[in-house]
Amino acid sequence: MPPHNTAAPLSLSSLTVYASRIQAEVQFAPDVPRMSSPELIRQILAKYPHIADHACVNEYGERFADVMNHTSLAHVLEHMVIDAQVRMTQQALEQAAQQGIDVSQHKDTFVGTTEWINKAAGVARVQVSFADDLVALAAFRQATDFLNDLLQAETSESARS
Repeated sequence: MPPHNTAAPLSLSSLTVYASRIQAEVQFAPDVPRMSSPELIRQILAKYPHIADHACVNEYGERFADVMNHTSLAHVLEHMVIDAQVRMTQQALEQAAQQGIDVSQHKDTFVGTTEWINKAAGVARVQVSFADDLVALAAFRQATDFLNDLLQAETSESARS
């Protein structure tokens, strides 16, 4: 897949779909912060309120809340993508249930990993599992667009100060 938006603070330079996971290479623009901040997380929580409660293997605790204010933005993106998939899947299940389809046995658990490929160059790898690859691709797009909007607004505000 070609880069989503090379002028954006971060772009998905590649997306590879495997049997049960999608791998994205995330490219940060040179002047973009690589780490989260409490203010940015506060804005993200307005749209993704459940990410703080995600299970997360990290050195400070067992939940994403333990690191979310001081972690890489690629790691934040991972949790946003997972959260978006959960929401989209729940909406689809609710629609199916309204049509009389038994969804009581449907259980999906989404997991992900994030690592720097080259931190100095601003390249990270984010992998997330999926139940439906199209939902996962849409979740990547939605989360990337939202994070870019926040980062662009933050950059514009910093330039005015």
